[in-house]
Amino acid sequence: MNDWFAPDSAGGAAWRPTFVRDGVECETERAAGLLAGLIADLDADVVALQEAPSRAAELALFLDTHLAGRYRFLIGDSGGSQKLALLAKPEVGAELVGTADLVEPWLADVDGDGVVDEYRFTRDPLVCGLTLDGRPVTVVVAHLKSNFINRGEQMWRDPDRRIEFIRSALQNRRRIANEGMRVRQYLDARLDEDANSAIVVLGDFNDGPGRDLFEQQYLAHNVTDLLVGSSYRPETLFGHALVDVPAELRYSAVFDDFVTEEPQKRILLDHIVLSPAMASSAGVRKAPGSGRIEHDAWAARRTGDGVRRDERATDHRPATVVVET
Repeated sequence: MNDWFAPDSAGGAAWRPTFVRDGVECETERAAGLLAGLIADLDADVVALQEAPSRAAELALFLDTHLAGRYRFLIGDSGGSQKLALLAKPEVGAELVGTADLVEPWLADVDGDGVVDEYRFTRDPLVCGLTLDGRPVTVVVAHLKSNFINRGEQMWRDPDRRIEFIRSALQNRRRIANEGMRVRQYLDARLDEDANSAIVVLGDFNDGPGRDLFEQQYLAHNVTDLLVGSSYRPETLFGHALVDVPAELRYSAVFDDFVTEEPQKRILLDHIVLSPAMASSAGVRKAPGSGRIEHDAWAARRTGDGVRRDERATDHRPATVVVET
């Protein structure tokens, strides 16, 4: 969304008429309209944005222009040009929760060189306290470190540089894993305070489903399984909302994988996991069978072949779940 808006100025937020993505000039109004249409079609009480604009004024302009009166918003202050944000309908109470114990730097070896250094989130998670029908629920919006490597395909296909690509890929995955572990430590602390807490963690974890080639051959773990919790404390294990989705539809993104030579590879990068209390039959809880990947709604807001950025509402298919009170 950030490239839809003119550079920061004292005059406040303003639209750019066009923007460039992947070398193609695209129409801002068309792209913004598709996203707003998808949000309106889903009509969710709460919407998490993984790549919101860099300034609150820009997100406000988008909502005022296309979804006037339908949502209030909370926006993070981390992430550079891609902020995390949460939209909530007026009847949903929503406020930011302090996250000092989550986002402060911690010690980790993310380079695999045996040296422990301070590390911090690429984008600080956005922690929101919601009130649904008078009941509290915490929503943690997370967009973990990207796996992207600049000129990665060229490096992979060059025998002399492939090892360089592998080392970068492993470093990225160690960073993602450390970010996932940090979120899990935060969740454990919250559950130690109140085992019946209703907590939802959602977002683009840049992981899954299962283990990719680098996780299988080098790291022997993925990230979502770390975040869900430890079998040594089964009472604290989070449940994955998207297990309700048939296996053949359990994907949120499609990419050509040049490492495994798989064209149009289907990947579940976006996740929703729920605290143990939300699997119960009382309090704030998941409606049985309600986890979904919104393939049809996403396809309905795609025009042409969807290749141009102004021909699709989002890059990833939305993931949703119904919560009851």
